[in-house]
Amino acid sequence: MKRAPATFSLLLGLLALALTLALALAAVLSMRTGRQVTGKIYGRLVAAAALATDELSARSDPDSMRILGELRALGIRADVAEAPPAGAGRTAPVVEDVGRIAGRMLGDPSRVVVTRTAASPTRPSGAQIWIRSTSKPGRWIVLHALDYRNEMIGSTLLAALIAGLIALAVAAIAARRLTRPLESLAANAHALLAGNPMREVLHGSPREVHHLADAIGAAGARLRGAARERELMLAGISHDLRTPLARLRLALELGDASDPERREAMVADLQQLDSALEQCLSFVRDGSDEALREIDMATVLGQLLALREHPDDWQLDGPALLPFAVRPTLLRRAIGNLMDNAERHGAAPFRLGMGFDDEHFFLCVADHGPGAPPALLDRLGQPFLRGDPSRGGAGTGLGLSIVKRAAELHGGTLQLRNAPGGGLVATIRLPSPPRPH
Repeated sequence: MKRAPATFSLLLGLLALALTLALALAAVLSMRTGRQVTGKIYGRLVAAAALATDELSARSDPDSMRILGELRALGIRADVAEAPPAGAGRTAPVVEDVGRIAGRMLGDPSRVVVTRTAASPTRPSGAQIWIRSTSKPGRWIVLHALDYRNEMIGSTLLAALIAGLIALAVAAIAARRLTRPLESLAANAHALLAGNPMREVLHGSPREVHHLADAIGAAGARLRGAARERELMLAGISHDLRTPLARLRLALELGDASDPERREAMVADLQQLDSALEQCLSFVRDGSDEALREIDMATVLGQLLALREHPDDWQLDGPALLPFAVRPTLLRRAIGNLMDNAERHGAAPFRLGMGFDDEHFFLCVADHGPGAPPALLDRLGQPFLRGDPSRGGAGTGLGLSIVKRAAELHGGTLQLRNAPGGGLVATIRLPSPPRPH
């Protein structure tokens, strides 16, 4: 399997490429600007030198001859010829710009001809700018332009090499600074999942690295919570199953299967085992994969009431039609658990209500029993937590946990409170979309 490149290598390559492209673009723009500036400056100088040489060539006094000799030593001469010689090769673009600008400054671009001559025993190769005289058409002012192309190419390559090395060093430092926090995060991922704080280790890291560390820590917390729930569920179900299994074993050893009363007790033990297993499976399968679907809550509550053993003990409060988007199976199970809890621990009459309150849909189940101990009221909903500290009562202690999880999966909450006149009121509050007024 091909080994994936390291993050440092990728970042280094990307940063080096970006800096190289930026330097290349800057060099191109700089050369273009320099060419324009050079053309304007030297074009003016060429025009001025041509005018001065042309004027001096028309004179014959000693001072003019002396100045013309000095100009000839500088590569500027007055030559009588019919036309400039044919050029050999292409001249540099900057020389072309100089000739063009000089022609504009002289008012007649046709007077200026730029040519490149081949090397001879007495003269090196190079570009020449020929300017026709205004006073004597057969006379040309010739300016020899030195060829610095090789020097310019060499200096440009040297500058590019130095700039590339600097860019590579800067890219390496930047890539190392960006990847070091990721390496620290990878090296301490197990500690993050275990819940150990990593603020000191990641001090000075970018904000995105801290967000990633927080996400890993939150994932670790969820995994640890799920592991604790599994351990608690295994411990609780082993305790809840041991008692009815022991009674069944004793009844079988004593031969109570022939006794109708003992056989009924054995069936009740089997039902208790089945209920405990069903609650545990419901707790494990939280229903998060069920899709939301709009249903009539009034119809659902009416169906649940019809399935109760004593439906006359229940009072239904709410509108006759109430459509709402929920996870139907999950919410049915949650409402059924609240009703089972009310009948198991409370007293009739029972009330089942629903409706809208502010920006929430609410569904409440109330009884007239003794209520819950105030010390345990805030903790109810934790897995396997019962109001009976001895755990000897009926149920598995998962009913309210399933209700709480169902409410949270709908984006809502489960609220428990003791009614002033006695009894427990359990309310599921779910956020609802805005309703038309």
